[in-house]
Amino acid sequence: MASVFVIGLLALGIGWGTYALFSDTETSTGNTFTAGTLDLKVDGQDDPNVMHITLSNMKPGDDTGYYKWVLKNVGTLPGKLSVTFSVIINDDNGLTEPESACDTTGGPHPEGELGQYLKPGIHPDDIPDDVKPYVTIIERNDEEGWFIAEVSAEVDTEGTIGWGPKGWSVPSQLYSQWQAGPPHPWGIPGLNGLGGNTYGTLGYLSGDILAPGAEVAFFFKVKLDSDLRIWDGTNWLPVDDNIIQSDSVQFNITFRLEQVT
Repeated sequence: MASVFVIGLLALGIGWGTYALFSDTETSTGNTFTAGTLDLKVDGQDDPNVMHITLSNMKPGDDTGYYKWVLKNVGTLPGKLSVTFSVIINDDNGLTEPESACDTTGGPHPEGELGQYLKPGIHPDDIPDDVKPYVTIIERNDEEGWFIAEVSAEVDTEGTIGWGPKGWSVPSQLYSQWQAGPPHPWGIPGLNGLGGNTYGTLGYLSGDILAPGAEVAFFFKVKLDSDLRIWDGTNWLPVDDNIIQSDSVQFNITFRLEQVT
């Protein structure tokens, strides 16, 4: 009986040391975190190979036609798209005799005047009659000389910056700044008025969001009237066309795709 008692205690001791409830273990394997990418291609390229504009010997009546850049988000994340125009740099490049003769301000203009008269848009009343049925003006400011419009067909509104399908030759959503001439109390006319400004897609893309793999085209166009004029807020006033002789304009266009938070 003593032996049985000792064996029982040993058995009980062993039970205390190894006692456990039922259990089951599973393991999640292969956990990986990968950062997404945000990558904008312009015409399928990165800087510095993106198309740039060089246009010489412009004269009154010239129209550049539409320049077009196709933008694609080749990353894995959606991004907010915008375009920024740098400060417009005007150069007088000296004064020719005809330009000097029409200079009524008492001296040369080192900055030049070409940027004042290069118009990136058209007055809404001057939109061609065969185009007007396709144009819906969303917002208009006559004093500052601009409007935003949606175009339902591939028709030319004659002078805009804007956005549209990559297969179109003209924009379907546009911003048109049409006044020209020296700075006014309410703004800076002509191409100069775009300088230093950033624009979204004007409603073409919802929230300006370019989804991964998506493409959109940006359009830019300027022209010189056949007879240069100044907009004074209510009327057009004639200008001697010689005021822009030999002048030049230089600027950058920067496209930006920004992470959506």
